[in-house]
Amino acid sequence: MAQLIKPKLTIKDAYAKTYRGELTITVRDRNGRIVQVIEEPNLIKIFAKEILSHRMPYSKVWDPSGGSGSGAWITSTIDPNEEFAAKYILLGASFDSGGAPLDVNDSRYYTLDPVTGDYIPKLPVPGADNFGDLINPIPISEPYRPLKRIETISFESSYQPADSPLLDETVRAMNNVTVLETVLKLDEYNGMGTSTSDYFTITEIALAAGREITTTGACECTPHVLFLEGASGLNNSSIYATAASGSTISITPSTPTADVNRIKQGDQILIVAQAGSAETYDTLDQLNPYYLVVTKNVGGRDVTLDRTPTNIHGQALTGSIGIYRSTLRLFSQRILSTPFKKSNIYEITITWRIIFA
Repeated sequence: MAQLIKPKLTIKDAYAKTYRGELTITVRDRNGRIVQVIEEPNLIKIFAKEILSHRMPYSKVWDPSGGSGSGAWITSTIDPNEEFAAKYILLGASFDSGGAPLDVNDSRYYTLDPVTGDYIPKLPVPGADNFGDLINPIPISEPYRPLKRIETISFESSYQPADSPLLDETVRAMNNVTVLETVLKLDEYNGMGTSTSDYFTITEIALAAGREITTTGACECTPHVLFLEGASGLNNSSIYATAASGSTISITPSTPTADVNRIKQGDQILIVAQAGSAETYDTLDQLNPYYLVVTKNVGGRDVTLDRTPTNIHGQALTGSIGIYRSTLRLFSQRILSTPFKKSNIYEITITWRIIFA
């Protein structure tokens, strides 16, 4: 019999259900039988729901069997704004610097409840340690499967009041639940080694949008690095700029016009040392090297940021710097109450439901 695991709801979790998504993890054996179902409530930010409701779903879906068997994007029937469309389900796992799994003993994810003696998940909080990325993302080491794409998009109905909400008879079904799904196959994300002790324990899942990425080499990169856009596009050298002790930086005159217009108002940029690259960059001792572009005119070189770039000592950055445009956008992020172990025995389906009511 399949095991169904549901976390205990707090008052915060139970309040205003219409503002949360629901994450379901279904574990199947080699014969397709369900052995475990994990359900997690998940908050969806209001701004993300606005973006999703106007730009869902992506105009393409990921076909695992396309592209001569290695997978490929295939055209869908809907054409939204591409970059803001949800395309990826990102995974974080508990493992140490040597790749050995830590499970619930990972202090980045879990803390011991002194009352019950159980490990409980920590709430994700804003911070600079992971630059808005996953807490401990799985390095991208598979050249043909650099990220888990959303492979299935569908819609489900829910029931809403149709006249007076006090009357049970006056309810109607509405197709206001979007369902995004991907499958971790038997040979995917099994760990950094070959023994059963090396298998990843998935502890964190995020729904993300970003630029379309097809394949990449085994770069041992993390997701936020893969989505950095430099002077010539994704994963290239930084755009050269100059900082002058204020919130406005200036792209160097030698930068081609095409690269000047790569940075737009509303973008998020990463500031690094000018010689920095997308894989190994120097963040100049900044507490958080990501900034929001508040003002940027088309064709202009001046870029006004949401704050003055400073290092950890509070000193403003001056002189030559490099900048990248970040195209990764996390719509939602969830630390699992019940982490699950990935292996080459079970196929795991991750289903993300978003209620738009």
